[in-house]
Amino acid sequence: MPKLVAPTVRLLACQADNTASAKTIERLGGVLEDIRDTELGLARRYWITL
Repeated sequence: MPKLVAPTVRLLACQADNTASAKTIERLGGVLEDIRDTELGLARRYWITL
């Protein structure tokens, strides 16, 4: 009998002005959590299920 594998949820981030990465993450099912100010500038944070 095959083993069942639980889905894995991961947090991904990209720079807020990086539209190519944001579109790719969203196309793959990423859900925007928020946009935060970090030491490196604004970052878009996404949750994605693998």
